[in-house]
Amino acid sequence: MTGGGSGAAGATGASGAATPGHKSGIAVHLTAASAHGATPGAAGAVGGIAANAAAFGNLTTAAGSGLPLPRPELIVAGLSIFRSMRRVTDEADPTGYSAEDFAQLMGDAAGIGALASILAPTAGLVSLATAGAAAGADVYSPQEILKRLRRNFGQLGYMQGVLDENVSQVDGQLAGLDGAPEGKAAIEAPDIPADPAALSDADLRSARSSWADRADAEFDSLSRMQEEMNDLDERRRNLAHQVDAVSDFLASLDDAGRVVLPAHLGETIRYGVGWYQADEPERMTAALRQSRSQSREAAKPAKAAPAATQADTAPAPRAKGQPYAEWAAANKIEGGRMAILQALAGLERWCGFYDALTGTLQRQLVQMRTQADSAGATRRALSAELQRRTLEAAPK
Repeated sequence: MTGGGSGAAGATGASGAATPGHKSGIAVHLTAASAHGATPGAAGAVGGIAANAAAFGNLTTAAGSGLPLPRPELIVAGLSIFRSMRRVTDEADPTGYSAEDFAQLMGDAAGIGALASILAPTAGLVSLATAGAAAGADVYSPQEILKRLRRNFGQLGYMQGVLDENVSQVDGQLAGLDGAPEGKAAIEAPDIPADPAALSDADLRSARSSWADRADAEFDSLSRMQEEMNDLDERRRNLAHQVDAVSDFLASLDDAGRVVLPAHLGETIRYGVGWYQADEPERMTAALRQSRSQSREAAKPAKAAPAATQADTAPAPRAKGQPYAEWAAANKIEGGRMAILQALAGLERWCGFYDALTGTLQRQLVQMRTQADSAGATRRALSAELQRRTLEAAPK
């Protein structure tokens, strides 16, 4: 299927990245966050974000904004989202929380609220930035926090995808997917002659040849980048349609699960649930890498085949589907509407990953176009000097 990228085999049923008893580490950053002007409730790895918007510069989003978060803080922010999503699905009743669980919930929620102000600016999540504040009008009970997290479940998945892309980028996992120059374009460019007129004829021709090769390499790399951007835009477009279709089905689902689920939409839901359950960010980069490889193979010209008969070309009958409750039982998917929310979160995770990767490609595209234009200008300057000398040497 298109959208989240094929090649996600094995994602369904993957275990989570953190256990319920795992300490977030967010409290470690409380002092630093407060020093930056963050409210006490916004303490954590992403504390101080709302108060320091001008300092963003490293975390990639489609809009080009960023956060000064190194890898450890990205991991901690991801764990905060992961734990919060699992609480919504597995521990929705906070009455039995210990003091440590309560403090962790408040810290995670505050961090998510601050991070949401940049990555997914929805009021329901941004308002959690002061969830654990000691004073103020926006102090929420654990029950209210869980309700807000549930109402914005898809946005949590989206934020997780953005962090996944950034962690993968920091870890060097995006090589070949981030549009960085490869081949000749990755080799250091030749020196630009300070004064082409001072070069000997042989050196001038050599320099012109070198910069002609360089310009070709730069523009070839730029062309490949444009193709990758087009592929990514197509994936984002298809994925948005899938999210809409699953959202519409969720809106029509009755408590008994009697609404018929079309077979193709069932595959989308299984896919989304699988990515909701998947843990390591590198699994997303591996799935995208495999999907692109398969797409390139499929695009290669096929060998000539015997002429097809009418029966061969007739479209296969489309499966009509079955009631959702029956389908869920047959596919061992539990949770009713919550399972649909999980599927949406998994799909939104790819939305966030793709949007962040788009931001990475856009920044790379600007740099590559500048380099290609510069190489072309240098080539023209050397060529112009060669033309001048040719004309001056011509008989009068």
